[in-house]
Amino acid sequence: MPTPIVFSALDFSPLAHIPEDQRWTPRRVYYATTRQRTQDLQKIDYTNNEADRISLGMSLVGFGVPQMSWSELSNASRQPERDGDIELALSGLVEIGNFEAATAETPAIDAAGALSWLANDINTSIDAARDKDLLIYVHGAKVNFYNTNAFAAQLDHFMGRDMTSLAFSWPTRQSILAYGTGSDVRRAYRAAPALTSLLEELSKGTTARKIHIVCWSAGGRVVTAALKEMFERHAGNDEDLRERFRLGTVYYAAADVPQSEFIEALPALNALTSRMVVTVSSKDSALVMAKSFMGGGLRIGQRASDLSEEQMGIVREAGRLEVVDVSRDWEGRGFDITGHRYWFDHPWASSDVVLSVRSDFSPAERGLAPTDHSLLWSIPADYPERLRRILTRENLSSGLREP
Repeated sequence: MPTPIVFSALDFSPLAHIPEDQRWTPRRVYYATTRQRTQDLQKIDYTNNEADRISLGMSLVGFGVPQMSWSELSNASRQPERDGDIELALSGLVEIGNFEAATAETPAIDAAGALSWLANDINTSIDAARDKDLLIYVHGAKVNFYNTNAFAAQLDHFMGRDMTSLAFSWPTRQSILAYGTGSDVRRAYRAAPALTSLLEELSKGTTARKIHIVCWSAGGRVVTAALKEMFERHAGNDEDLRERFRLGTVYYAAADVPQSEFIEALPALNALTSRMVVTVSSKDSALVMAKSFMGGGLRIGQRASDLSEEQMGIVREAGRLEVVDVSRDWEGRGFDITGHRYWFDHPWASSDVVLSVRSDFSPAERGLAPTDHSLLWSIPADYPERLRRILTRENLSSGLREP
C-alpha cells in the first residue's frame, strides 16, 4: 500500500510512536471466514468453496520479509516514493475452531469454544492497544484468503498499528466470470448472515469501544445485507441499536452495491452506525463494466444524480451519511483519482480512509471541502496543506482519539 499523504505530507512515520519493546515487523490480524478449509492436517488453508460454518483464527502477516529491519520499514512507511516493493507474506496461521452462525430464531452454536477464544484474545489485544477500537475489513470479488489478510494488515499498519483488526473472508473465486455471471454475487449475499452473527457476537463478547468496517467493491453488498439483517432482527427491542452494537464508521470504498438496494437499506444502516462514508468516482472502470454487463443500475461507488424525489428524501434523512466524490474538481487538482483500488492505491484517497476510522473528525476536520449539497464532499487541490494545518506530528504521535 502506498503511503497515505497524511504521513508523507507531515514527514511522519505511522510507526514512530511505537515503543521499542514492541517493534517487530510482522503484524497479527484475526480472521473469520466462510471459506471451506482444505482437507490437509499438516497445513491450514482455505478454498473457494462455501462452508456451512464460520472458521476463526489469526494470521501473522510479515512486512518486508525476510530481512527488512524495523527502522527500514518505518522509514519506508512515511516516504511518498519508495526504492522498491515491500514484500508481504503470510508468516503464520492459527485456526482455533468454528461456530454455526445465529439466525433470527436460534443463537450461535459454539460447541468448540471458538467464539469464546476469539473474544478473549481480542480483549487481550484491546487492553494492550492504544486505540480501543476494532477494525473489520471485508474484501471484494476475485481475491483469495491470503489477499484478505494482507489487505487488512496493510490497513492496520497505516492506522498506526494502534487498533485490533480482523479480516472477514467470504468465498469469492479468482475469476471475473464467476462474479460477472452473478454466481459470486449470490455467494456474497449468502455470506452476509455470517457477518451479521459475527458482529452480534463481537458486540457481546468484546470490550471494543467501537467496531469499524471498511468494505471494498462487492464487499459492500455483504456489509449492506448483513447490517440490514441485523436491524431487522433487533429493531423491535425498544433499545438504542447504535449503543448496543457500537458500530462506528462503515467505510464503503468503491462499492459495487446497486444504488436502489443501498438506499432501501439506508434507514437501517443509519439506525445502526455512527457514520457511513461512501466514496464515488467518475473513473472507476470496474463499476462502469458491472453496471453495463451485470445490470442492476448505478452503483453507489459511481457519481450519480438521477435519484427520485423519494430516494432523495431517504438520503436527506440519513444524518450519518457522508459522500466523498474523489473526482470532483479534479481539474483544479490537475489530476483525477481513478481506478477501482484508488481508496487503497492513491495517497490522497487512502488518507481519508485512515482519518475516518482513526478519528471522530467531521469531513471538514479531515481536510475535505464542502459542496452545494450538505452530504457531498470533495478532496480539494490544497488537501495536503489542509492536513498540515489540521494535524501535527504531535497529535498523530499521541493518537487521534480522546483517551
